[in-house]
Amino acid sequence: MATLSEIASSCGVSKATVSRVLNNDPSFSVADTTRELILHTASAMNYDISTKRKKTPKKISPSTDIAPLKIGILHFQLKSDPLTEDYDDYYHKLLFYITSALKQAKNAPPMEFHYIITDSYEALDNLDGLLIIGKMAFNPNHPLIRKIKYKIIIDYTAPNNAIDSVYADFPLAVELAIQHFHSIDLFNIGYIGSYDYITQFAQGQRIMQEDLRMIAFRNYCFQNGINPSEKMWIAREFTPEEGYRITTELIQKDLLPEALLYASDELTLGAYRAFQEHHIQIGKDISIISIDDMPYSKFLNPPLTTVSLNIPTIGEAVSFAFLSQIEGRAYPLTIHSPIQLILRESCKSLN
Repeated sequence: MATLSEIASSCGVSKATVSRVLNNDPSFSVADTTRELILHTASAMNYDISTKRKKTPKKISPSTDIAPLKIGILHFQLKSDPLTEDYDDYYHKLLFYITSALKQAKNAPPMEFHYIITDSYEALDNLDGLLIIGKMAFNPNHPLIRKIKYKIIIDYTAPNNAIDSVYADFPLAVELAIQHFHSIDLFNIGYIGSYDYITQFAQGQRIMQEDLRMIAFRNYCFQNGINPSEKMWIAREFTPEEGYRITTELIQKDLLPEALLYASDELTLGAYRAFQEHHIQIGKDISIISIDDMPYSKFLNPPLTTVSLNIPTIGEAVSFAFLSQIEGRAYPLTIHSPIQLILRESCKSLN
């Protein structure tokens, strides 16, 4: 289980702030966004919130004539309330920033968020809006989907652009990483990633398909006369265990290139351990770039150069698209959230 200090570091707040929020101190005033970030982060790091929080009288909201919109949140990992489950860190933070942006948006109508934990279209009945988070395939023409007025899919493309979609430009992320490697005279570049697994809603199955980062790196290889099979290694999943396994194999087989692009920070976590065990200095003996920029990436040793997907901005983009639907927009939008390369110390300097 995580410590208060680790939670504080991940959230960028003091240990005392974390302690008072988790203990639900009624005399302690903190911004709602900070409070929710601490609670979500603590849950994601397996900290047992339920035994630490004290009961306080529930605040009574002022009466209003406007009935709140019922907004469903559909995500393949949801099995119960996200504050009591262990979720993938990326999607956990994505969910937090989306709901926070919607709650704080000016002139937004009152909303109630309902977590959809049943794998059936019937669970979507009587919703005003639907947020589909993650790589999930669904039938946009199902009567209960069509009945929902406001719909967005996040981190995946909508079938036939039938509804709004908001996701990161992964091909651009790969391009930014490669451009930086070239700028520091590194051209022997490898890639470690994984497949996407698309959840088929209401069908009880997942389908494997190529990830956009994988496709982008392969295209780079073809365009530059490089054999992709010699520079690409594909993991079973985007996990630290898989990053460790594949990196260890490359080290043991003497296949390491001079630079490696990892498709996610979680893969890179395992890679750091593999390099440390084999006394290979990151930033000197090998240069590494990852894609994600999770909060812990700047605390690794050395700090990780990464392409930031700007998760808070994704939340703002979702809020903008969702509220513009409520205001009357009737045509679907596809939004690529802005990304940027964050330079740290896992790449060698040009000198």
